[in-house]
Amino acid sequence: MSAVPPVSWEEIDLDPATLDLFEFTPYGPTEVMDSLAAAWGLDPEGILLASSASHAHFCFAAALSGPGGTVVHEVPGYLPIVDALSVVGANTIPFERRFEDNYRIDLERLAATIQQHEAKLLLVTNLHNPSGVKLSKEEEDGIVSICDRYGCHVIVDEMYRPFLDPDPGPLSRRHPSIVSIGGLNKVHGVSQVRFGWGFGSREVVDRARCVFDSTTLHNSCLTDQVARAAMQRWEPLRQRGRKFASDGWEIFSAWLENHPMSLVAPAAGLVCFPKVPPGAGADGVEFRQKCLEQGVNLTPGHFFGAPDHVRIGFGLPVEQLRRALDALGRVVES
Repeated sequence: MSAVPPVSWEEIDLDPATLDLFEFTPYGPTEVMDSLAAAWGLDPEGILLASSASHAHFCFAAALSGPGGTVVHEVPGYLPIVDALSVVGANTIPFERRFEDNYRIDLERLAATIQQHEAKLLLVTNLHNPSGVKLSKEEEDGIVSICDRYGCHVIVDEMYRPFLDPDPGPLSRRHPSIVSIGGLNKVHGVSQVRFGWGFGSREVVDRARCVFDSTTLHNSCLTDQVARAAMQRWEPLRQRGRKFASDGWEIFSAWLENHPMSLVAPAAGLVCFPKVPPGAGADGVEFRQKCLEQGVNLTPGHFFGAPDHVRIGFGLPVEQLRRALDALGRVVES
């Protein structure tokens, strides 16, 4: 699990009997756009509402890379987003965020990669998915500098950013060539109601809407209504999600004292990315299979481009998390 436990109808103060089956909002509820714009001082015309954060990410990435364009992306990183760009013939180039460097970005090496390949687009995450590491001020400044020096656009997947307190806000405010991706599917607990967004300049949003129009025409009106209600409970839902994450990390940290795993501590969020313990499996796939046999699931690292790691989610209710860690402990100890 990479999201907090789902919310109830009561927690978003919505009676499902009041849902309108035929409401029409072609580019999403204006109330949601206005709320997001007011929260971060954004131009409402620079907001794209999509059927999920992944959908928003694809709309912007496909528009900005174009057929045959070069895209530089982080590894480890969320590779399904990168794989999706194969449909537009994007040329994808990885740059490494090394475990030994605590997943810090080597800005000089990144800039050299972008320059060498004349990349049109850079993809990063903040908080880093899968490790939970936060971009430093130096890294943020470096990304802004890359936009200026090389004319490169940047998409920052910020789905886990609202777990930070205070929330520093979208990086897209720093430069018109930066797009920030967010949504309601992680900290807010609206995980199965697919609703996401992207922030950027008006020009970039107009380009992304061309892809949007070709992939969905418009979002589900039922999703729009649930999202409208959830946005009215933005901060209570965020604090609910943060508590699941902080309680989970406290319990998992205590478990680590007796079951050492080599990892970089996350700044916040629901996930971490340890190495497969010695003797516990040849790679993350084998380790996961052993875990499944004990009744607990985790995500193999090859999904993120690091096969000797696994992503562990700890944003579960306390008793469920303790049972899961008991099972994980049996695998590590054996």
